[in-house]
Amino acid sequence: MEPEKSTEQTLIEAFTQQQRAFADAIMTETRKTRRSANWRTFAFVLVVVSIFATNMLYSTGIVGGTTIPKDGKYVSLVRLDGPIEAGQANSFQQIENHLYQAFHDKEAKGVLLVINSPGGTPVQSHKLYKYLLDLKEETGKHLVVLGDDMLTSGAYMVAVAADKIFVNPSTLTGSIGVFQQSFGFKDLADKVGVHARTIVAGENKRRLDPFLDTDPEDLQKVQSVLNDIHQQFIAVVKDSRADKLTSDQNLFTGDYWTGHEAVELGLVDGIETYHGVLESEFGAQHALDYTQKPGLFSRLPRVAEAWLENATLNIINSATNSIPRL
Repeated sequence: MEPEKSTEQTLIEAFTQQQRAFADAIMTETRKTRRSANWRTFAFVLVVVSIFATNMLYSTGIVGGTTIPKDGKYVSLVRLDGPIEAGQANSFQQIENHLYQAFHDKEAKGVLLVINSPGGTPVQSHKLYKYLLDLKEETGKHLVVLGDDMLTSGAYMVAVAADKIFVNPSTLTGSIGVFQQSFGFKDLADKVGVHARTIVAGENKRRLDPFLDTDPEDLQKVQSVLNDIHQQFIAVVKDSRADKLTSDQNLFTGDYWTGHEAVELGLVDGIETYHGVLESEFGAQHALDYTQKPGLFSRLPRVAEAWLENATLNIINSATNSIPRL
């Protein structure tokens, strides 16, 4: 027979049991919270991964791309839309791989390059021109260019690498010239009391400094550079379309023409539509687009602050670090 417990012992045991029950309840609730947090974390990671995967698949054309009917004839399509500049969507570095894939598609009947561009820098334009020639020679693929709203300057340099060039009747075409633009801030800086403190080594390092008066020798130097680049541009056009160009003296003045006028001048081969080119040049009705597509995120509205910052930087760069443009 167990000895009878005192009131004090009974209270202590009851209190201890209550503490244990309370601790067990806390542990149970903690486990539930952890499991819930783990599931929330897993769900969040899954959503993020799904979004990025969808964005990647969309940008590469795996999702939302063109479906070619079985046994259907098709051509490889690449679109060049916008300025041709380093660091931009139409730089050589950005579209080199897409052009490579387009030309090396063994089932494609040829390559259609649709261009809508006002031009760009001489180096980027010439690199694309030369690369297209190399791809044509390497693969034997027939290359056709179709001009959209604009096929001018550096864009036209790229286009002359094609076997044929077609445009819309209203496509602005040509502009075989070079320009360089900058701004002078000296008078404005003097008025507000701003003075540039630029230290250089080399007497010509500050050519066309926007905070100095224009030096005639600087203008002469820049003009000689532009003339040299212009002659390179002319040579590319003549080498590519020598037997098609007319003897019009205005061809290389930097002027531009409509599509109809460009045909008469021999700058392009004819007026044609997108589907017309597919049919007449390739005997196809479909095109497999190898163009890098913008991801879903890039379609979101731009923040005004980012746009303003980018615009301001562009103005500053054009004023202080100008380069020749086609």
